[in-house]
Amino acid sequence: MKFLAPVILTALISVAASASVHSNVCPSPYEPLDDTRCIFVDAFVTYTWQETVDLCKSHSGEILMIEDCETFALIYDYVRSQDATKGKHYWLGATDEAEEGTWKFVNNRPTPMGIPFWGANEPNNGNTYNCAMMHASYNHYWYDASCGSKYNPICLKTY
Repeated sequence: MKFLAPVILTALISVAASASVHSNVCPSPYEPLDDTRCIFVDAFVTYTWQETVDLCKSHSGEILMIEDCETFALIYDYVRSQDATKGKHYWLGATDEAEEGTWKFVNNRPTPMGIPFWGANEPNNGNTYNCAMMHASYNHYWYDASCGSKYNPICLKTY
């Protein structure tokens, strides 16, 4: 009987590890981005900024928020790696609608400003362009845009 205990313990650990791996699978329509996040990109339908926020929520995710250079590089590499996604403009979950000139993500965290995130002299259009997007023509650097414009969505989900 005392030899059976290690076998049972090993089996329990194996089942727990297997369950952990299966819980890290991204739900449809997401696919893995890295070890902790799933990504959903719609390269075929464009939405307004608010429609993108709502779309991501409807899929239990959040509109794309980039707070560091590593995530920016990861997203950049992802969208540039596929013909269907590389030439598209994408919404970011950043806005200054609440207070002009104070850019925040939808989670109320401050948006990084300047290089290497924003394009040259961006954001620059005062109170008419209050939402941020990744501009395909400028290496997906960020530009301010009218929130009513239509661009492609990127949603992220943490698992």
